[in-house]
Order: sequence, then structure tokens, then C-alpha cells
Amino acid sequence: MKIILAVICFISMIIGRDNKTVEELSTLPKEVKQVILVQDYKLSLWNRTDVEDCGCDEGSGWEMAFEVPCHYGKNGLSADRRDGDGTTPIGLFKVLYSFGNAPDPGAGMTYRQIQRTSYWSGEKEDYNTWVEMEPGSRDMKRSEYLYRFKISYKYAMAIDFNTNPVIWGKGFAIFIHCDYLDDQTTAGCVAIEEQYMLRLVKECKDGTYLWVKE
Repeated sequence: MKIILAVICFISMIIGRDNKTVEELSTLPKEVKQVILVQDYKLSLWNRTDVEDCGCDEGSGWEMAFEVPCHYGKNGLSADRRDGDGTTPIGLFKVLYSFGNAPDPGAGMTYRQIQRTSYWSGEKEDYNTWVEMEPGSRDMKRSEYLYRFKISYKYAMAIDFNTNPVIWGKGFAIFIHCDYLDDQTTAGCVAIEEQYMLRLVKECKDGTYLWVKE
């Protein structure tokens, strides 16, 4: 009996949590159709279920496609992220596109394949942008050489953080990407197992948002 009650309590807790999440997602603008939610070291993908989209009898809401453990900044979350502080930014951000060192796996959104010349710039002149250049042709010591991260960036998504306007020193190269071996934290990105990162890349459409919440 105690086991049955414990199971009932657990299920009730999950349903209550999901109902609260649906209420929060329902406050988003109507044009937002997909959201990748990050909260409490969990990442979940949510799809809007509108009357015109799904033939529902009444109202509109959200359905969770899946939920998995995730890692993020070694120093937690921040609403005022700065370079090198080891935090993941809090907020609602558009996913710009998916990308990776692997060929396009059948992405549901725009996919950009990393080349031998691909960097994400941390340099002041083109800060927080993807640039192409021959390795060694310019000093890129503050930047990320995307081609080098064969595991982390096998599949990834670029996030619209600090892009409009770009503010020097606020942070660059904020992605969702594959976990690297047994790393339990990141320098600021969100990381999940490769199989789930691949699923995100395949299921998410252009216009998807990332919502990082405390």
C-alpha cells in the first residue's frame, strides 16, 4: 500500500509540474510553436497544440515531446552573463540554426556544416559571429575553432544570445550541443547526450526557441 501511495504521489507531482509548465508556456506569443525548456538540470522539447494545427475540440496548449537530463554552466545560471563567468544565460532566445561537424542528418531546421575553416569569433572586430578563414591566417586566440570539437559539436544549435545588438564582453558561442564524455558542466552552453541532441536537430523547426529558467 505504501508503494502504491508513493507512486500516486509521484505521478501527481509530475502532472502538477507539467500543468504549471503548460500554463507558463501559454503566456508566450502565439507565433512561438516549439520551445526547448531548460530548468533544474533537465531539457525538454514542447510543441504547441493549437486548434488549427491538431483539430482539438477546444482551446490550445502544449505537449512535451521528451525530457532528458542536461548540463549547463559550471557556475549556474545568470541574467547578467559576462565572458568567462561560467554561467548559462537566463531568458527566452530564438534558435538561429542547427550545425555540426557531421553531415546534415535530416535536420528539421536550417543546418550548417562546420568546415576546416570555421570559427566562432571571440575577437572584438567580429565578436560572437561565425567566421570562415584559413587556420593561422589571423590571431583567433579568444575564439572557438569549431572544427576541433568533433564530439561536442557533432550536432549543435546556435542560440540568439547577445546578437542584436552584439555587446563586447557579454558572452559568445552559447550553444546547445552534445555532452563531451563525462563532463558534468559547461562554460555556458547547454549539453545533452548525443542521441537526444540528434533528436532535437531532427524535430525542431526554424523558429524554435530556447527558454532557460531558474
